[in-house]
Amino acid sequence: MKRKPLLAVIALVLVSACTHRVAIALRPDFNAKLQRGHELPKMTPPLKFFRGNYTDKRQDPTLLATFKQGVNTYNLQEQRPMGDAIFEGLAAAITASGHQWNEAKDGDVRVDATFVNLQAARNAGFVMVGATTAIQVKLDFVDAKTGNLIFSNIYSGTDKREKAMLGLMGMVKDSVDASIVNCIQSVVDDAELTKSLLKAKGGFN
Repeated sequence: MKRKPLLAVIALVLVSACTHRVAIALRPDFNAKLQRGHELPKMTPPLKFFRGNYTDKRQDPTLLATFKQGVNTYNLQEQRPMGDAIFEGLAAAITASGHQWNEAKDGDVRVDATFVNLQAARNAGFVMVGATTAIQVKLDFVDAKTGNLIFSNIYSGTDKREKAMLGLMGMVKDSVDASIVNCIQSVVDDAELTKSLLKAKGGFN
């Protein structure tokens, strides 16, 4: 007779533990959030960049990120390809930094992108709720005329936020977008990238 309550509790836990699918739009407002780069504007004369190859290094291409909260598992899945978001951000950041982005895949510098990883977490308490995300993207800048690699780097973007309100999944979505923006911003703020471009393309400060 004493086993029944225990079995009931176990059954309740098993029923309560669920896996949730969360759709992530991947549409950061790059034009509003990105700032003119601290370093790339130093590269003169202006260069014409264009979209190159895209590689996805995720173990599961259908899963953007996953995290647990309590007994629940949340699987984040993209509504649009991550590659489209990355190149859209690069186009906005590079243009804002005084250079050109050519959708016709022709120009001075080809940019190849590799999506390395995205991590996400959500913590909800009785009063505060928080979300933390981080993204890593590898970019290769290639001389379009010679095919030589000019510069390669893994860029990271992170975001951490907290609100005194009931926890909503929208906070995680906003955090993912912010991480992407911060990652792209770090590209045009990269002094080593600008130095390599200056050396390879014969520019000057």
